[in-house]
Amino acid sequence: MLGIVLTACLSSSLFTVSGAQTSWISLVSIQDKTSSTSVAIGKPLLAGHSYNITIQVDVPFTQSGSNFDVVLDNSMTASGTQYWYLLTKNYLGYNSTTFKPGERSIRFTQVEGKIQLAVLFSVPAAITVKQSLGETYRFMQEDFPLVRVLVTGGSTVGVQSINISDASIESYLTTVNQKSSLVPSGQIDKSYDSLVKGILTQADVVYRLGQPEKATDVLNIISTSNFPAPPSNNLQTLLIGAVAVVAVAAVVGFLLFSRANSKASMKASAIDDARNELASLEVTAARYDESLASQLKRLRDKLEEA
Repeated sequence: MLGIVLTACLSSSLFTVSGAQTSWISLVSIQDKTSSTSVAIGKPLLAGHSYNITIQVDVPFTQSGSNFDVVLDNSMTASGTQYWYLLTKNYLGYNSTTFKPGERSIRFTQVEGKIQLAVLFSVPAAITVKQSLGETYRFMQEDFPLVRVLVTGGSTVGVQSINISDASIESYLTTVNQKSSLVPSGQIDKSYDSLVKGILTQADVVYRLGQPEKATDVLNIISTSNFPAPPSNNLQTLLIGAVAVVAVAAVVGFLLFSRANSKASMKASAIDDARNELASLEVTAARYDESLASQLKRLRDKLEEA
């Protein structure tokens, strides 16, 4: 008899642990209300947009006297009269007296079954923004814990995490994909492959510093007009050197620009040196090819505008 009791207790304990270890929550669908589009699961939410997200909670077993709370992260804001909408009407754990759709947290009795809920909210526009020493930086929020499921006692039995991005970050990531394809697709000669990869790496450094707009500016150096098919080894070397100067100058200019105003003269000096180097290359190129010299002049003018 004692053996049967011990076995039953042990089985119950193992079942409870197993249930706690299994995430109760899953994502069903995402609707971007701001752009009136569906968002593929796995894609990030955008700062400043409003969403209608459907989730499913799978309760693996009934626990007498226990409740569970479905909680939206406190940083999200209401985009309507309430956050939560009950989609599964016949869930036995639903209690109208504890279900408060206008609050971020809603409560159910822990009864085995499945329940689907829609949650409507807006993502704060500044959630990707960090301010430091008068500068603005933007970082993607990765694995942001949007919705949690907590059981009586405070244990977390499910977390629905999602990435949160913004327009500047998405523009940079889109540009990375576009520029990365220019050499493999043959739009830029493969002899420039190492240089293009170098510029992509520099842009990634700037992006990870929290400046996606500046990183996109660096990426825009990579264009078919800046990388014509090299007519000779000498001219190829010359053009690679010229574009490398522009790329390095862009990164150096950004880094100096991000520092205190007292270092503005250092930035100006660095850009002046880069323009002088381009002017020298332009004179040399004119001996070989007038069109190449014109190309270098255009790059020098572009740098001067920066």
